[in-house]
Amino acid sequence: MAKIYQGKVSVFSNTKNQLVVKPDESGNFSQENVAELYTTMLTLGKKNKMEVKVYKPEAGGDTAILLSDRWGKPYVSVLPARKAPSGTVVIKVQKLA
Repeated sequence: MAKIYQGKVSVFSNTKNQLVVKPDESGNFSQENVAELYTTMLTLGKKNKMEVKVYKPEAGGDTAILLSDRWGKPYVSVLPARKAPSGTVVIKVQKLA
């Protein structure tokens, strides 16, 4: 299962003529401005005629998020917006012993 990436990234082009994100301590993008990262990638892809490497499930989506794969490498995913649960669940903790 993917986890939210906690770090800074930059946009790079790889040998397959794709735009990807890679970890970069002096990068301009992080989880706080991932929407700006996504629009920058789309703009650069259109300008340089390159494929933008993002994960977009078949269900579609409109919210960009920065995730990490099982090896800790970051990638951009465009997922549907999560809805808040309709009912509030209150769990009471009781000391039994």
